[in-house]
Amino acid sequence: MKASRARLIVALFFSASLSFPAGGPVDDFERSIPKKIGAWQASGKDQLYNRETLYDYMDGGAEVYLAFDFRQVWVRKYAGPGGGGLTLDIYDMGSPGEAFGIFSCDREDPGAGIGQGSEYGFGLLRFHQGRFFVTVMTADEDEASGKAVLDVGRAAVKALGSPGPGPDIVGFLPRESLRPDRTSYFHGNVNLNNRYFVASENILGLDRSTDCAFAEYETASDKPGYLLLVRYAGAERAIAARRSFLSSYAPEAGPEGLAQTENKKWVSAVVRDRYLIIVFESPSPDWARKLGSSVGLPAK
Repeated sequence: MKASRARLIVALFFSASLSFPAGGPVDDFERSIPKKIGAWQASGKDQLYNRETLYDYMDGGAEVYLAFDFRQVWVRKYAGPGGGGLTLDIYDMGSPGEAFGIFSCDREDPGAGIGQGSEYGFGLLRFHQGRFFVTVMTADEDEASGKAVLDVGRAAVKALGSPGPGPDIVGFLPRESLRPDRTSYFHGNVNLNNRYFVASENILGLDRSTDCAFAEYETASDKPGYLLLVRYAGAERAIAARRSFLSSYAPEAGPEGLAQTENKKWVSAVVRDRYLIIVFESPSPDWARKLGSSVGLPAK
């Protein structure tokens, strides 16, 4: 009887650990993140928004989060001694790969040394840790509020659990001449067009089931080249996406999928298994061929 009860306890514990991945449930942050950090005090009631209510929190930009596996966001406001304020947002993105993805799609500022990846500029701190993406923002940036933003970020990261692995598709990108801080992971057309505008229509057939890695590469000129790697559910979808892309974007391309664009650069599109590899802004056909062939796809 005791052995059966012990096994039940272990099973329940294991089930609970599966229900809440590293970092615990979002509503635990009310207790695990200090309400007073330095001279800044939590103000008002903490708020929680999910996929259905996210538009109630943000007028613009919700679609960018909803294109990922966003689950919910926990929001706390802090008030400072001089009447200033700042906002802490912790987004549960469902997995470490998704958290990296939403962070990676809008990188512009220097790193802040917080979490697995971070940046800080003009009163806005962004970072990711495990399955969470975090922003801390003040509208009234000065030396004191800027320090408070970083202090709140350092306090918050302690409640987010261990680091987690990034998306595997990013690891397939060629490393030579890569700009690592300009590499993005996403799923949908809205995220692609935010990084590099391709077309108003979704000519690549991107959706929640597609995994995309977008990267910048140094060239001999001062202008970078770009590589888009898309993983589809099957080879048939990849082939159809290539056909649609070339028909709309580069109708003059030959069988190899190479074409010169109006700005005298080159674009190429090739399919390998269920992956579509597109090179934009290539300085030459050979550069596009070399970059595309250097993608390190996994063995079948």
